[in-house]
Amino acid sequence: QLEAAENLPHPKGRGKRIANPQGPHPSARESKESKGMGYLAIVAKGDVLIYETKLPASGALARVPENQLQFIVHQALDSLDEKIWTTTTMYMKEIDRFNNMPVSAYVTAGHIKFMLIHQLGQDENSIKQFFHDLYKLYLKVAMNPFYLKNTPIISSSFNERVKILARNHFFR
Repeated sequence: QLEAAENLPHPKGRGKRIANPQGPHPSARESKESKGMGYLAIVAKGDVLIYETKLPASGALARVPENQLQFIVHQALDSLDEKIWTTTTMYMKEIDRFNNMPVSAYVTAGHIKFMLIHQLGQDENSIKQFFHDLYKLYLKVAMNPFYLKNTPIISSSFNERVKILARNHFFR
């Protein structure tokens, strides 16, 4: 199923995007016991997926097959690429929507894109603060001398901290 999603061509004819030859990121395979999921992806320059994880969710988002989540992010990247140059803010709010599931984005000064598929009606301030805290967490990883730029983030500590951030901001 995932292979089919990874082999989809880019809608604008630029070839494939976000193809991860090793399959899904290790953190994305973890929590199959949750009822549903949100989806967080960190995309580096050149549309390289460097981190993805599922977050607990319910409603329409819980019924989305896992292999469609990455495709939704692919689709939202096109909207983000157009919107990125029209604003000076890092937080882009809702950039796309798929079956009443908004996709929000945050773009760093280094053009690292944080993409979050979440439930409709999620508090805008919670999403913005989550992205801000995630950015601080990402900076700690990026400044690590042992981290190679634009490579997958495989740190279990980073993964746990992302889940704690999500829990603190969305599931209080």
